[in-house]
Amino acid sequence: MIHGPSVLGLNGFGLEVPDLGAARAFYETFGLETATVQPGVLRMRSPGRTNDELILSAGAGKRLHHVSFYFDPLQRAAFIEKLTQAGLDVLEQAPPGGHRDGLWFQDPWGTWIHLSPHVPGSLAEPAADAVLRRPVDVAAWQALDGGRAPLKIGHVLIFTPDLARAERFLCDTLGLRVADRAVGKVSFLAAGEGVIDHHCFGLIASTHRGFQHASFQMGGIDDIGFGAWRMREAGYRDSFGPGRHALASNLFQYVRDPWGSWVEYYADMDKISDQWVSRDWTVLPYIWGPTWSPEFWGGEMNANLEPR
Repeated sequence: MIHGPSVLGLNGFGLEVPDLGAARAFYETFGLETATVQPGVLRMRSPGRTNDELILSAGAGKRLHHVSFYFDPLQRAAFIEKLTQAGLDVLEQAPPGGHRDGLWFQDPWGTWIHLSPHVPGSLAEPAADAVLRRPVDVAAWQALDGGRAPLKIGHVLIFTPDLARAERFLCDTLGLRVADRAVGKVSFLAAGEGVIDHHCFGLIASTHRGFQHASFQMGGIDDIGFGAWRMREAGYRDSFGPGRHALASNLFQYVRDPWGSWVEYYADMDKISDQWVSRDWTVLPYIWGPTWSPEFWGGEMNANLEPR
């Protein structure tokens, strides 16, 4: 049972990177827009969005700085009280490298968590791919738009050395709820009310905390394919997909960033409501896709490349 205020969804995340130019080139090719450039800081987002989904700051190496969630601004005092009662130090000014207004605190493993006092904007359902509409007497391939960018950030997964404890911490402090688990490996967490995405956040068991991957929603399989093609043509050739996941059922295509981690295009994720029943699974991570890769289901899924 969740007590007190709860977050409404994922707002974004922040990374420290050793080369802002390389990071900007990668994420702009991926399809994000650079909203503002400041000394040592880049703010990026999906086209048409008003929130900074990704904040990149200069650092000695590639490292997760923070994750950011929406909350109802009317619940600000209630959230401060809830977090303070949990023994957490709540900041109302951003820590170094944060660059976001709102509330800040650290989880027990050193990751900053940001609470953005805004209600997330709605997203219109993407139009179906032209080829799936199968018009009569029309060459559907000529109607495809090969330049459609990501619609929004969908989810972020991070590594944790204490899967069960980290899950309890996030559910207790943020009001997230478990959508599904892959036993001993992954915990998928959902946020919001009504009909929502299967997950907006997740935890992967590892030896230490770190960034696992971020995922951005696309309109469909063709948008995923065009995105993967665009990345490959720009020289980002290390990728994994396409395929369809088991838990959450979404289509996927991963592209490796300049520092060895992954960013994902996804589409067609399960929607869940309050009637959804969370379960523990022992299934493989995808039901169809590329040649089986232990990296996507090993002891350190996707390789935890961040400093301990």
